[in-house]
Amino acid sequence: MRLIDLSDAKGQIRVEFGGCNMKCPYCVHIHQPVKEWTVDEIVDYASKSTTANVYLGGAEPTLQKDLLPLIEELQRIGKSVILKSNGMKPDVLESVLPLVHGFVLEIKTANNDIKGIMELTGMSEQRSIKYVTLLKESLSIAKKKWLRVWIRVIPEYVNEDTLPRIMPDLEGASEVMLYQFMSNPEFDNPFMGHDTPTPSWTEMKKLGEIVAKVVPTVRIVGERGQILLQES
Repeated sequence: MRLIDLSDAKGQIRVEFGGCNMKCPYCVHIHQPVKEWTVDEIVDYASKSTTANVYLGGAEPTLQKDLLPLIEELQRIGKSVILKSNGMKPDVLESVLPLVHGFVLEIKTANNDIKGIMELTGMSEQRSIKYVTLLKESLSIAKKKWLRVWIRVIPEYVNEDTLPRIMPDLEGASEVMLYQFMSNPEFDNPFMGHDTPTPSWTEMKKLGEIVAKVVPTVRIVGERGQILLQES
């Protein structure tokens, strides 16, 4: 399995995989070096940790051919697994559904904005149209468990005008995390002329309040830390 990093911090074991079926121009992961790890090596690392939670993320975990055996072994040793995905492989999400605690899926912009999706993913128009169908299927599967929808707020694509078109896909999610673009250099490369945190923290809070109308928990994450909005 191709790993960018394996760590035990912040209350979870993080397994960051390399390789992706998108070419997002702002993504740091597609440029990072990878190392080969076996399922046994990852499980051995996890078994030595007292941390119960395992996050499988990075670029795109669902491309790893041994993902299912890895999750089976992690469950066997008593770990609770969260799987992150871009949603392009709903068949993989379906296969691991009984084994994971939940999912993290990213929504990039409104699903009817094919031009925007092409710009954000580096994919062709045909693949972008197919992606919309696959993402909707993945969201439907993931909502059967705990689901966090992660939205990277790049102002040209996620704003007060586009958010109403994104909202229907958020309904049924356990929580939404709105991440302020460029607020963490480990996550982003400069894009669309943005090289500092954007949009403003005030705008982030406005977007969070809109999302909170349909989702029970909203996390706003950025340069000023984190705000949690929850149903009263």
